[in-house]
Amino acid sequence: MLYLHHSNHLEQLASQFAELQRHEPLAPLQTEQVVVQNSGMGRWLSLQTAGYNGIVANIRYLFPAEMTWELLRMALGGAVPEKDPCAPAVMRWRLLDIFLQEPEAWPELARYLDGGATAAWQLAAQITKVFDQYLFFRPDWIREWEQCKGATDDWQARLWWRVAGAQQLPHWVRLQDNFAAALGTIDRDKLPSRLCFFSVPVLSPGYVQLLGKVAEYIDIHIYLMNPCAEYWGDIETEKRKRKQKVDVQDYFNVGNPLLASWGRQGRDFLDLLIDANALDDDAQFYEPDEITLLGRVQADMLHLRMPELLPSPLDSSIAFHACHSPMREVEVLYDQLLALFAANPDVTPADVVVMTPDIDTYAPYLDAVFSSAVHPLPFSIADRSPGYTQSITNLCEHLLAIPQGRCDVESILTLLEFEEVRTRLGVDEAQVMQCRAWIRAVNIRWGSDAEMRPELGGANTPEHTWRYGLDRLLLGYAMPGDELFGGILPWNEIEGSQAEVLGRLQQVLDAVFELATWAQQQQTVSEWNRRFRYLLDAVVGEDAPLQAVWQALDTLEKTLTQAEFTQPLAWAIYQSALLELLDKRSESDGFLGRGITCCALMPMRTVPFRFVALIGMNDGIYPRRDARASFDRMGQAIKRGDRLKRDEDRYLFLESILSARDWLYISYIGQSPHDNSELPPSVLVSELLDYVERCVPDSRQTLLTKHPLQAFSRKYLRGENGLFTYNQYVEQGSAAQHRLCPPFWQSDVLPEPDPSYRHVSLASLIRFYQQPARFFLKERFGLRLTEYGDELPIREPFGLEKYSERDVRSCIFRQLQQEQPAASAEALLRAQGLLPHGKPGELVFRKEAGITEDFFHSIQPLPLLQRETVSLTLGEFQLSGTLGDLDKTTGRTVYEFDKLSYWNWLDIWLHHLALNTLPESICPHQTLIYTPEKSYQLQAVANAQEQLHQLLEWYWQGLHEPLAFFPKSGFNLMEQKVPDVAKIMSTWDGSGSFAGECEKPEYRLLYRGVNPLEAQEDAFVAIASGVFGQMVSARTG
Repeated sequence: MLYLHHSNHLEQLASQFAELQRHEPLAPLQTEQVVVQNSGMGRWLSLQTAGYNGIVANIRYLFPAEMTWELLRMALGGAVPEKDPCAPAVMRWRLLDIFLQEPEAWPELARYLDGGATAAWQLAAQITKVFDQYLFFRPDWIREWEQCKGATDDWQARLWWRVAGAQQLPHWVRLQDNFAAALGTIDRDKLPSRLCFFSVPVLSPGYVQLLGKVAEYIDIHIYLMNPCAEYWGDIETEKRKRKQKVDVQDYFNVGNPLLASWGRQGRDFLDLLIDANALDDDAQFYEPDEITLLGRVQADMLHLRMPELLPSPLDSSIAFHACHSPMREVEVLYDQLLALFAANPDVTPADVVVMTPDIDTYAPYLDAVFSSAVHPLPFSIADRSPGYTQSITNLCEHLLAIPQGRCDVESILTLLEFEEVRTRLGVDEAQVMQCRAWIRAVNIRWGSDAEMRPELGGANTPEHTWRYGLDRLLLGYAMPGDELFGGILPWNEIEGSQAEVLGRLQQVLDAVFELATWAQQQQTVSEWNRRFRYLLDAVVGEDAPLQAVWQALDTLEKTLTQAEFTQPLAWAIYQSALLELLDKRSESDGFLGRGITCCALMPMRTVPFRFVALIGMNDGIYPRRDARASFDRMGQAIKRGDRLKRDEDRYLFLESILSARDWLYISYIGQSPHDNSELPPSVLVSELLDYVERCVPDSRQTLLTKHPLQAFSRKYLRGENGLFTYNQYVEQGSAAQHRLCPPFWQSDVLPEPDPSYRHVSLASLIRFYQQPARFFLKERFGLRLTEYGDELPIREPFGLEKYSERDVRSCIFRQLQQEQPAASAEALLRAQGLLPHGKPGELVFRKEAGITEDFFHSIQPLPLLQRETVSLTLGEFQLSGTLGDLDKTTGRTVYEFDKLSYWNWLDIWLHHLALNTLPESICPHQTLIYTPEKSYQLQAVANAQEQLHQLLEWYWQGLHEPLAFFPKSGFNLMEQKVPDVAKIMSTWDGSGSFAGECEKPEYRLLYRGVNPLEAQEDAFVAIASGVFGQMVSARTG
């Protein structure tokens, strides 16, 4: 007998199931078999049953497909294969095999198949979906096609006969027919004692027919959510009613507008069960509390009535929130939950569920907000893509994408962000940054080698490729030097243990670049699997958690074996198939886990919770649209019982409202983050808002809260329109802003540094004055800051890049010094990656060579330059260093090849002061500076030692606290005839055309929006005068 138990409360259905177990228990050791839509529902039912009966045991939960195949095997025995030969995963490969072997046999599909193997693979996927729908919802078509045995002009009929009919594959329709014939002769002891279907929202008509036949022999109990206690199989939507002629509109019953609009899927399924002669005498409905707005909406659906005016004022049982972004939606939700828990101590995080149509978009924000908040809330996230939850899956997805890419430097170095790869290489974060610095230094941009570049539209040159850069690094360690060796210029900065890191990196990259050559290859699936296993062994080693990957590879190979597919596969097809297997999501992980449950808004995730939050309910996202292929004939005539995404999502939204016990919370992106214009919510949310307004006119303004763009908006402080927040950045009083994100440094003085810091090298003193704040943070706090952007450049230069003119001219100048022609420098510059490829590079080189040759000839004759050491005791300091570029007849001679910045002048000036401490018999006390544009001279300084001592005192002060010296601003200040701090504020603040000095990472960290030029103006002017002011007074030219 087929028994139908229905209710509008899932707890009531669970109670009925527990009562069945209690009053009609199965025989000892006999397993209760319960069919559920997903494992989360099975877990919830077990908890409820244990609550009612005190214990739950020996229940086996199955999915509908599992139960179907078990019943078929019970009746047909060996005639039923272990695995469905027409399952979509297998059918797709069967279709692909046909398309690759005989494309000319399907002229109707020529426009698809002309695209090659990849297009055939995509077409096979779409046809597989269509055929699978036909099996369950149009079985009469399948029977008709098999009767005509492909002798028809209908290409779908011919294709079905070719792929399944001719082989007599035991598909669902054939097995169902055989099952009906064999059921009468089956030994009833083989069948289970009874079956229970718990809250399965929909089954295909064929499945319901099968249950009807089985119910003639065993009891089948179906526990079904039914939102309405009345018969509602004939209601129609208000929209459909208005489309009818006026004289017949009265014959159309709407009942309840929400139920008519959202309930089609549940209504059709209930009708199917009634048509299958289900015994419907156990309906137990729960009366919602109509005092609340939520209860009134649920009660209206229960009693199939139109909305009526509510006498009582609005309550907070239903709330709508419009935000600017997913991040703001989650931040607002967090605040609302804190308020909920504060106002209702009996509510726990386990009473809350958060559902969203796009869990992959919202999961990172949920994780970030809920885990890092001042008041963290326990939560779990279900249904996320494996790429989010399993690092190794994400790594495999990244590796599989490499053959279709350009092997640009960022896509390859992204591998080092995975912990498994770092473990394989034996490197830490600091060493990863060192590897990135090497790559930047040798100018690697994209392409594994010169051969790869032309295939992707690049020049056939090794410059800026990985092979070119790695050869420079390896040669620099093995044979350091400044000359080309086999066309390669060594990079000489790698030494000691760094070579071990480089060697291990080279091994991993060799395997990756072998992968990059696979894009145009075809191999059997077993060969592709072997290669991919070898690649993973090289990249992450055998100790990495690769079980899910091995399982995917084995599943792929078994699927092709089952489909009898033996042809070589193009890489793109293998990649797509493996990615689909790796992206299979678990429907149980994280659901009903710890604390707040966050999950996807999917069928049968609507177990009851006191607080139900639906976020991301945006227009165009939910409900989903049924995008059918042009050859999908089911779309031409929809029948009762057909599964449509649109109807499925509408009914799911209805179930979500029914599952809310006390509060329903809905949020969406309702305001543009660009111009604050209003954006509509999902049409389902709009319908609910309209319905509520019919109950309480003009209630939209009260129910819908529009939130500001920023979480720290002052609107929250003022409490406008009921806004509130627990955000720590919104505090009473405007003076709180400095307390919220205070400067790193707050006028404290550090203890004395180690006395060894009083022994200063000239080079260290220069570095200090070039970057005093960064020097302070590095030496006293161990912070290493860099101005480089996080991303490395991924395109080859098309002109001289920023700051490279100096390097290019310096290289040409050195060749001229060695009496080599300027043209000889071009090969060296190309080996360094400083020139654009091809003709543009030649033109750039000619220009720079001309400038450098003119400069070289203008300073002839070149003097013979020498070096001298300096060692000074200045008070408690010991200053030592080496002075180079000394001409005993004219003084120190400096050649610069570009405009001089504050950086260069600091280096020149401190060397000049040190020069002036030497006896004049060793070298005259003047410095000559030559540039292609202009020449300068620094005159002798009488009090050089006193100035150096003062610089050392400021250096010592700069080790106790940030020194009020900002080199770029100070240089520009002293360049003025009358120094005025107000006039150089643009240097500090920047403008639209250039970044200010305040944007340097050390200043952003230390001062955080405070302008030290204003706060420490006197100290800044004094130090700038002592450094650059003295230099300007000694400079001529």
